[in-house]
Amino acid sequence: MKQKKNASMPAYMKIAAILREQIFDGTLVPGDILPSESFLCEQHQVSRDTIRKSLGQLEHENLIYSRPKVGYFVSNPRHSEYLLDFPEDTESYTSKFKDVHAIYPDEKLKDALQIDGTHKVIEMSQIIYDGETPVAWDVKYIPYSRAYPSVETEMNYAVFPGPVSMKVAPYDYYTELAISAVTADEKIAELLLCQTGDPLLLIQRVYIKRDGQRLSYALRYLAQSDQYGSLTGVSDFRSRKYFNDKP
Repeated sequence: MKQKKNASMPAYMKIAAILREQIFDGTLVPGDILPSESFLCEQHQVSRDTIRKSLGQLEHENLIYSRPKVGYFVSNPRHSEYLLDFPEDTESYTSKFKDVHAIYPDEKLKDALQIDGTHKVIEMSQIIYDGETPVAWDVKYIPYSRAYPSVETEMNYAVFPGPVSMKVAPYDYYTELAISAVTADEKIAELLLCQTGDPLLLIQRVYIKRDGQRLSYALRYLAQSDQYGSLTGVSDFRSRKYFNDKP
């Protein structure tokens, strides 16, 4: 988002914008050391605290990093790291609840949920449709507890639950995601009306509380589709919002 030039903008933001632009236009390149705090203070006629706030802002954006007793250096851009946007659902698609039952976990589930083989898991699945065409198969695994989820409730109301219990605060968990290419086995081919061996995209997600507890494990098998299940992403996502800014 482009910032308007504003005389009331804090001095530290103006200085950060000047240094940021020098990094973006190549005046300063990865590995370069920035001018000293003393030099920047004299150049911009501001206090050392103001300069430190400017440098702290750029460090927060991962544009620079510090070496104690040496100074600040320009970071290498993180073009291999992406912020992904993976929409769960859209109103134009429908879903059909397929099955729910309790199982004992296999080795893969025990590893994903970090449980032992005696701990039951609720397995739920649904098929996503684009009109009449099945485009995805979702499978979700949640460690069984008497409080949530209830097998009977899920079977009675055919509700495909969210990734975590409503008792978990929205900021109390994070998600690990893995994307891979697989081929359809006989079961998936039958569900998605494709051929055995057809290529699919598999998206695996593990939902984890801050204390390390594994809340659920979700698999989504995506058939070839023009729109559903598309992922978009951008690299250097922390600093990209400043690309159009000028000091």
